[in-house]
Amino acid sequence: MSPISAEESEKFYLKIHKKQYEKLTRLLESILDFKRWGFRQSYAFISPKSLPYVIYSSEWCRVRFSLNGGDQYHGNELAVRYGRLHAPENELVLIWNGEKCRCWHLVYDALDFLDGLSPQEAVDQLHKQPSPVVEQFRQSELGKKLHFDHLPEWATREEAAIWEHYGQRLFDLFDLRRPELWEEYTRFIREYYKILDIKPMPGSPDPSQDKIC
Repeated sequence: MSPISAEESEKFYLKIHKKQYEKLTRLLESILDFKRWGFRQSYAFISPKSLPYVIYSSEWCRVRFSLNGGDQYHGNELAVRYGRLHAPENELVLIWNGEKCRCWHLVYDALDFLDGLSPQEAVDQLHKQPSPVVEQFRQSELGKKLHFDHLPEWATREEAAIWEHYGQRLFDLFDLRRPELWEEYTRFIREYYKILDIKPMPGSPDPSQDKIC
């Protein structure tokens, strides 16, 4: 049997990743009410060399849904990150005001802020439980089942619960037209990571966790 050429291999994986992208968008759009919150698909990444991701944008912010490697038991995982409208499609780090910063963000720190926790309170509960809304979903029968059976749907339904509870308040946090709110959140993040004393690995090209934009 002759070996598969590089071109044939590329076509094979491109086909697989296109099907994964189509399955992902069907899942997202069957659970998340994008229209209600003013989101539309603005970017899709499909490549033979890596797993797909898709970005939905509104007038307030962007949300990036990316498939990540899983295992033989649970399949792929799904990472959800929020960005302000200046966040680029293909980078997680941005030069902003002359400084390298993280421009795509996991939601959990934002939920602590929106729940009115101080940075110290957020640190104190770090090893106890996430946002009550997140905890309620994770402890539900559906949440437990999906976490074992289907991680992408688990992550999507968790996000749907977050949207339902926090709604516009969450999206406003990332709105470029609300600089005073973002500055308040930035101060929260600086103090939070100062208390945690988390620093980048020596030689890492990534900015520290408190550098956000």
